[in-house]
Amino acid sequence: MSAAQLARDGLSGPHELADKSDLDKVCEVALELKALRRQQNRVVAVAGLENAYPNPFIDRHMDIGCIRDLYFDANLQSVVAALFGTDLFLWRTNFFVKHQQDRDGRGTGENIWHHDRHFESGDAPIDLYDTTNHFTALIALTDVGMDAGRVEYLKGSHRPIEGFDRDIARHIKEVPAVVQDRVTPLPLERGQFVVFHSSVLHRSLAFGGGAGRVSLAARLARAGTEIPQYGAANPAGGAQARAEPHVFYRETGTLAFN
Repeated sequence: MSAAQLARDGLSGPHELADKSDLDKVCEVALELKALRRQQNRVVAVAGLENAYPNPFIDRHMDIGCIRDLYFDANLQSVVAALFGTDLFLWRTNFFVKHQQDRDGRGTGENIWHHDRHFESGDAPIDLYDTTNHFTALIALTDVGMDAGRVEYLKGSHRPIEGFDRDIARHIKEVPAVVQDRVTPLPLERGQFVVFHSSVLHRSLAFGGGAGRVSLAARLARAGTEIPQYGAANPAGGAQARAEPHVFYRETGTLAFN
């Protein structure tokens, strides 16, 4: 692992999971959840209703064992502890599935430039350049190559960049010319992961062809960070339902993630 890489680029990796034996099982869960979401969308469309159902992709580490266990991987925990410390809790996870999916042959679309720093603490204003809190881990459950909706990130965007007048907007359609040379592809092999400061700008391109791909992201916060009410909805009924944080580490003897 490289603390120097993290300080320079805002991201560290790729690193390898210690145990890849359950990746196919986790992928199967992700695809079933995606099918459930499609079914929900069809039902509300036919009924002419607003889709009020929770997103089944979010926070399933609370109630599906193979997902929860993935976060106890020895290498993932070691890297996170070395780079960010051990006083962290997992407050949000999300699957990302990209493949050719509809009858017209169109693949999954682009996820535009965005950052993962949803909040600071409670109602405090977001500080994009505070590197002491809010981190993300991205795990490749399959190969995440250059064609199947590749991931790109903006190197060094956890720090102020001269000429780049960045505000706290979470989503940006395009980054300006002054930082184009910082746009960096992030291909990952099955079982690899990266960790980064949540303020780092990143995106995934539209699916272009080849095998579909599945990844899993986790958002971590420092113990004591208050999750604002608007961020507390959790379809699995988990971590945000209690006042105390739930630590990320097995060594504490506490069952992480509820």
